[in-house]
Order: sequence, then C-alpha cells, then structure tokens
Amino acid sequence: MFPNLFSPLRLNSIEIRNRIVSTGHQTVLVSNGIPNDELAAYHAARAKGGAGLIILEVGAVHETAFFSTHTIKAYQDNCIPGYRKVARAVQQHGANVFGQLFHPGREIYGLAANGTRPVAYAPSNIPAERYLLAPRAMSKDMVEEIIDAYADTAVRMAESSLDGVEVVASHGYLPSQFLNPLVNVRTDEYGGSFENRLRFLRDISKSIRGKVGDDFPLGLRISGDEKAAAGLQQRDVMAAIDALDGEGAFDYYNIIAGTSATAGGAVHIVPPMRVENGYVAPVSATIKQRVKMPVIVGGRINQPQEAERIIAAGQADMCGMTRAMICDPKMAQKARRGAVEDIRACIACNQACIGHMQVDAAISCIQHPETG
Repeated sequence: MFPNLFSPLRLNSIEIRNRIVSTGHQTVLVSNGIPNDELAAYHAARAKGGAGLIILEVGAVHETAFFSTHTIKAYQDNCIPGYRKVARAVQQHGANVFGQLFHPGREIYGLAANGTRPVAYAPSNIPAERYLLAPRAMSKDMVEEIIDAYADTAVRMAESSLDGVEVVASHGYLPSQFLNPLVNVRTDEYGGSFENRLRFLRDISKSIRGKVGDDFPLGLRISGDEKAAAGLQQRDVMAAIDALDGEGAFDYYNIIAGTSATAGGAVHIVPPMRVENGYVAPVSATIKQRVKMPVIVGGRINQPQEAERIIAAGQADMCGMTRAMICDPKMAQKARRGAVEDIRACIACNQACIGHMQVDAAISCIQHPETG
C-alpha cells in the first residue's frame, strides 16, 4: 500500500530500512541525566514496531547547556553505557538510532535540582519573550569551547554505538540564535554579516567531522520558519541551508517549524489538533528542491497515507511520525501489512505526551497508556 514509505534510504554510510522517523522528543524517562532501562524499553518498542530511524532526545553538549533536570548530560563520559544500552535495544530490532547534540542558549525551561535558575549563555545578552531571564553574552573563548564540546559529545555518541548524530538548531536554540541578526549582535567573527553568523554552525560541522570522520552520519534539525516576528524567516533559513549544503556540511536536513522563544512560536514544537496535518511539508518541499542531501519533515504527520503522499509528491524523503508512534508503537508494522484500520491515530490532544513533560511526569498517551 505504501511503496515510497517502505523503501530504504541511504544516509551517508548507513541504509535506513524505511522512511518512518521517530524524531527527538523529551520523555522524562531519563534518570540523573543518564539514559536508562526505561528509555531503552521505550525506544525498543518503536523499533520493534517497525520504525526505520529513531532519533533520541536531546543530549546536552556542555555544562552550560542546561534545559531541564530531565536532559541527558551527554557532556559526561558516564552517559556512554546508557546510550549503548539504548543503541542495542533499538538495533536488535532492525532500526537505526541517532543522538541529538543540544545547547539551548538563552532558552532555559526548568529550574536546577536545588531550585535555582541556572545562568543562560547566548550569543548576545538579549532575552527571549517567553523566558524571563537575561542571558550572558558568551566570550569568544566560550564559543570556541562549546564548538569543541559538540564534537566531543558526538565522539561519545559514536563510542556508544549510536549510528549517527543530529545538531539541534531548531526552535530558537543556540545555533539559530547565532543565525538570527535580531538575537546575535556580536561584533566579532561570530556576529554581524551573514557569513559571520553562519560561522558557528559551520565550525560545529567541521569540528564534528574532524573528530568522528566523514562517514559518520551528521544531520541538522532546523525550523524552516520560526513562525515569530523576531524569529528566523523562511528566506533566512534557506540562505543558511544553501550555503551549508554547498559545502556538504550535513548529510540530511530535519525540517520542522516554530521557536521556543515566543508563545506563538512554541505552539509549533508540538502542534495541537487545530493545526493542519502535514502542514510543514510545503516548507520542506521548497528546501528539498534546492539541496543535494535528503530531507526529513515533521509536523502532525499522524497517518501512513499522509507520509506516503508527502514522499510521493517529492516534498520530503522521510517523515517524522513521532506522536503517531507514541500513540501506536506498532503503527509502521501495521501499515506495512496493510492493516491501516487497526492503527490508533494520534489526535494531537497533547494531554499525556507534552502535557506530562510540563508537569514532570513520564511520557504517555491517552490512547495507549502503556507508553512510557
């Protein structure tokens, strides 16, 4: 029924068995910043259920990359055994698994374990609308240290037997803060002109390639449109992707919408039921027409027929179907055998997935309470 959806796809040195992706999302299953048995079981269920690629939740690349107490502390070597446990659990079912390299910059969500708000570091000391804190501008030495930290964290993930890594530049997080001229008002080589603002992402890619090699898959997750007046617009993102793609900086682009910096932009991080299904596909289609590398798109793609249509139309190469598999971990397996009427369809109620995260509870689903 779905010839495009269930065709394999090559990402650098590896072949993904189909075009169905579980994109990175917080689960609140991590304990003390370390991947554990619960996280391994959660992702194993989706791998066993037929997903092609599973991208794990964000891993902080540096001690300043605090987002919440549930974030994986991937800047520490003690995360390696936990990542390895998750990798084995996923790979034994035939799926591939990537890690996410993350620094939120000024976008700090929660409080530290002692109840205080950590210091936020950003390209410049310009606060976000949604978070009531003033970030400190990074020194040039700190910028270079964090660039190295992205690469060192990628090395840990490679040593953990993960199949690849993805740099998170989506939703207004640190790399997009460097790209945004309204947020980055630096006067050194990391601010000012477009080339200077792109330097942070470009240097991250070069540093990672230099430490893990050219054959290790490296992707970029980025909002094609941040959906905010002071956010990156589609033309800004296209210019950045054009430049990076021309250099072969990344092996794929994972396109989504929105920003964490504003209330209106944050809606698109986990779009609710009033948002049209597959609504980011026109943005990914524009990008796909211009790049050499494969494109993933997410944004309320909750049924296999929607994903098949997007891929068949050339709007993307793979589809992020994350909540579809929170709601039904066997969605891919059922679609492959044509049992589409047996699929529990995500209705984007957001009650027990993102809703649970906001009250520090483990991920679940009102239609599949076993999740998490």
